[in-house]
Amino acid sequence: MTRNRELPQFEIFEVSKDDAGRYAKIKATYPDGEMTIRWGLDSLTYVNLKSTFSTRVFEWMPSLPYCYKLLNFYSSSRNPDETRDYSGFIECILDKQKKQIEFKCSETFAGNIEWMSGVKSCEEIIHLEWKDLNQKGTL
Repeated sequence: MTRNRELPQFEIFEVSKDDAGRYAKIKATYPDGEMTIRWGLDSLTYVNLKSTFSTRVFEWMPSLPYCYKLLNFYSSSRNPDETRDYSGFIECILDKQKKQIEFKCSETFAGNIEWMSGVKSCEEIIHLEWKDLNQKGTL
């Protein structure tokens, strides 16, 4: 898969929760630079993303450093009762090996992926910047 250099890249560092809520700590890379952000998560997305993020898909090398990237798209499917199910995708990378993994997410999270993919510069997301002492600013 080739990457469009204009699309942002989202490397996941951590999926956790604290007093402020559930979040993913992500390095967002745009054409003008990069920024570590706090991406707020709802309960459905948190449980599924955390499980997927902790997956060691290359079992024969469990102790090596994995890299996880949140991909810039999502899928949705209609249920018989007219509701929709949403899925996000991460890419697990170990050296030159890559594997795409799907996880269930909320409609809100899917909308956030769409919005973040349309952002053109770090300046547009400065309010989401990771701050160790004051972790306000959540998507």
